[in-house]
Amino acid sequence: MSYTGGLLTHDEIQRLAAVVTPVACMASAGGVVAMRPLVVHASSKASDNQPRRVLHIEYATSVHLGAGLELAVG
Repeated sequence: MSYTGGLLTHDEIQRLAAVVTPVACMASAGGVVAMRPLVVHASSKASDNQPRRVLHIEYATSVHLGAGLELAVG
């Protein structure tokens, strides 16, 4: 589910989780899962002892996203 209203509290996330059907996005070893910014998401624990790596890239015309939101810089 995409969300553009700003940061969610823990309670808001729990309410969303109760009413939105989750979608499993699976990738094979070495695969990529690409998602839009502001998608409410979570990851389960790894099912084996292999480490997981995440590369998070954000493209925006400005680091200031409005309503108190700002991209991390540095």
